[in-house]
Amino acid sequence: MLTEKEIVIVQKATVYDLKRIIREKPDKTYTPEELDKIFDAYITGVEQ
Repeated sequence: MLTEKEIVIVQKATVYDLKRIIREKPDKTYTPEELDKIFDAYITGVEQ
């Protein structure tokens, strides 16, 4: 079982990963559907 502190660390690491993925294309504007696909791929571990 993770402690509350460990959960916060994992959450922050997840947000950092997603920020890096989205910033790979700084000139792109994402639709909500595209963001859903990116997030789903991240969660399932699929390369986008």
